[in-house]
Amino acid sequence: MDFRTGDGSDIALETEAVEAAAVAPAKPAAAPDADGKAQTPAVSMSRTDQGSEGLVAEKAAQAMAQVAKAAAEPIDSKGVRDRRFTIQTDDSRDALLTAFGKETLVDRYLLPGENFQDLFARVADAYADDQDHAQRLYDYISKLWFMPATPVLSNGGTGRGLPISCYLNSVDDSLEGIVNTWNENVWLA
Repeated sequence: MDFRTGDGSDIALETEAVEAAAVAPAKPAAAPDADGKAQTPAVSMSRTDQGSEGLVAEKAAQAMAQVAKAAAEPIDSKGVRDRRFTIQTDDSRDALLTAFGKETLVDRYLLPGENFQDLFARVADAYADDQDHAQRLYDYISKLWFMPATPVLSNGGTGRGLPISCYLNSVDDSLEGIVNTWNENVWLA
């Protein structure tokens, strides 16, 4: 059944109008404000807008990655970090060390080309907060008033390891406390 009348040229015009309306983006309707006047939107939104949150998050992640990459130093486990402080060493303090102490330091702690006082100064420099603190730490170590633990002597001022030799945990008196402490030790190890 055909309801058309005429030659069909009017149908072609109508089809073109419908197609044009489907392709052209619709203009947002102006919403009336409290005074009844129509307002136009400040920013038009399109259907392809993914939202600003995703764009901002992506740009922020890119910026942070660039900052982290620029700030990252290559880790050299055999290298020695530059000294931050000037520490006055006293080679006469080598005499305070026993023969066994010297052998142990040579065998386990000294880096190539380093002497006993250099070792103590390297460690003091690595853990000091300022110039005076660095000198004080060096003096205490070199006078044998105290001696840091193995990880501190081995790793202080180098690019390797941590200055930690043991951990003390408190365990809550419950199954949950025991499991939590076990998990903590797994992550520390």
